[in-house]
Amino acid sequence: MPGRFGQKVLNVLGVNHSHDEQQPPYGGNGGYPGGPPPGGQMPPIPPGHPGPQHPGRGLVNNDERALSSHPNQGTYPRLARLSDGSILSSFTRFPDGQRALCVARSTDNGHTFQNISEVTRAAGDVDNMFLCEVGPGVVLAAFRNHDKGDNGPTHFRITVCRSMDGGNTWSFASQAAEKRPPFGIWEPFMRMGRRGEVQLTYSEEFAHNNQCTMLTVSHDQGSTWSRPTCLHGDSDPRRDGMNGIARTFDNGREALVMVFETTTYGPFNVEALISYDDGASWHNRHQVFRPRQGHNAGSPQVASFADGSLVCVFMTDDDSDQVAWVKHASIKVCFAGPPQNGQIRWGPPIMVSPASSFWPGVMALDHHTALVTYDRGGPLAKSVTWQTCVP
Repeated sequence: MPGRFGQKVLNVLGVNHSHDEQQPPYGGNGGYPGGPPPGGQMPPIPPGHPGPQHPGRGLVNNDERALSSHPNQGTYPRLARLSDGSILSSFTRFPDGQRALCVARSTDNGHTFQNISEVTRAAGDVDNMFLCEVGPGVVLAAFRNHDKGDNGPTHFRITVCRSMDGGNTWSFASQAAEKRPPFGIWEPFMRMGRRGEVQLTYSEEFAHNNQCTMLTVSHDQGSTWSRPTCLHGDSDPRRDGMNGIARTFDNGREALVMVFETTTYGPFNVEALISYDDGASWHNRHQVFRPRQGHNAGSPQVASFADGSLVCVFMTDDDSDQVAWVKHASIKVCFAGPPQNGQIRWGPPIMVSPASSFWPGVMALDHHTALVTYDRGGPLAKSVTWQTCVP
């Protein structure tokens, strides 16, 4: 029978390791470029902050680490920085034929992680979990939550749960979106808007060849949500999906960059859009990475550094002789300086993790370092560094 999330939920538990005012200026995952330093907060970007006038280069560091306690198992890893300086990792595990959405914590700036809780465990199709702190110690978890029948999904949901103690325990908050088949919804992403609202974006199918990024907004920390709207391409014959958003600036003007996979060339490639009104509208659609003909690049995420430069991570089978998406994917990153008059110049891809690696994420650790996450036999991560080249 249906559980508390509208799904056959078998267990909702939290490990009681105890660890409200307004959201800190950097706004969780989607805020100040570079994120907060360990144990502290950064001020908001001052008005008129200039963009850099010199180039830089990105480096991938040989420092792979696990994102959970031993044994390190799971997939679809993501990270969220909290206002106390700790970092939460999230990932999906598959115990006894079920699905468990799990959370671990790092108190050493992402070097080691210890398991702390499960958001939910279900017999249905729960996956794609994304975490976002929406107030000090108040964390939302959004995830796909679909009922399954003999012939496929029978109901689609984006469910939101809430923790009031930094991710140790969880309870149901709301359904951010739900619908009946045949077309589905999935892949939520969350960020904090300038007015303290929670912006939740996700992918929704309108036809077999038309999928869009949708936006719904909450002004009460995830208890209720606005009617979803399509952000771009509601009539395009392309499947835009798996979006991620980072805050940057364009010659002193605050901007957001959204990356997503799409089907402009048939198989998947990675493209981006820019917003200058805190995500209300999106423009300047352009290519981040296009693999060679017949191959794929998808599942992108993006983070920004203190100077507004960007790193986009994705998985691709561009190096494989075989195309059986997603079987032969590797993880790569492209770096770019901040937007200049609406233009972003993405550099060539750099390998992070060889095939087969899947479902990457990325979060800024400090002003010049980000942590790239992926599944390669379990949730793992490597750091990448942006070095500014001073003329």
